[in-house]
Amino acid sequence: MPTIRTSMSRRFGAAAAAAAICVIAVAGSASAHVTVTADDSTKAAPDSILTFRVPNEQDAATTTKVDIKFPTKNPIASVMPAAAPGWVVSSKPVKFNPPIKTDDGTITDGVGEVVYTAAPGSKGIPIGGFAAFQILVGPLPDADRVPFSVVQTYSNGKVSSWIEPVTDPANPPENPTPILSLHAATATGAEATAAGTSAEAAAAPAVDLSSYATKSDASTGRTLGLLGLIVGAVALVVGGYALGRSRRTAAKDSTTQGP
Repeated sequence: MPTIRTSMSRRFGAAAAAAAICVIAVAGSASAHVTVTADDSTKAAPDSILTFRVPNEQDAATTTKVDIKFPTKNPIASVMPAAAPGWVVSSKPVKFNPPIKTDDGTITDGVGEVVYTAAPGSKGIPIGGFAAFQILVGPLPDADRVPFSVVQTYSNGKVSSWIEPVTDPANPPENPTPILSLHAATATGAEATAAGTSAEAAAAPAVDLSSYATKSDASTGRTLGLLGLIVGAVALVVGGYALGRSRRTAAKDSTTQGP
């Protein structure tokens, strides 16, 4: 497989170790359907972890095999199933027609199916339980909906084929094909934050600086007025002192020059 598979291997290592397979017993799972979700459901995402949730719908049998078929209309270049404890994981090759063109080159061969078979000594998905199978894929198609056909085999030989097309989501068929819904790329968190900050700045009311200038001018006027009063008072005191001294001096000279 070309470079695309190598570029995805680092992320896949952590994903496979974290949640390769999860089997949980739950009550009343008979009405559940096989579904598929993605940790990145952006159109043309370079890589994404698909999670197939498979419930056991038989009351007297366990699920021993799950066959996941990948789309041929919108093929996916790289498919890497996670290791699944208690299951033997195998894949079936497919030749892409037409070939898939990527930044790393043209890809002609890939994986068309991933099959999970209960390992010897394992009962598979128990009665009243479900399993979650994870597969690292990429890049995702540039499409709104991507269908994945799934065939589920039970220990009693019964088969549930989840392959019926969904034409009306409000009225799905009895065994609907699992469909992955994709959405267009949106602004990143940083871009959204920057945009929100700019919007808040634009919406903020303008500050009226004239009010500050008026208050400042008034404060300055009061200060100057107070200084003027202080200077006037000092002048009166000094003037009064000088006048009193002058009168005392004149009276003394008059006494000295008497007859």
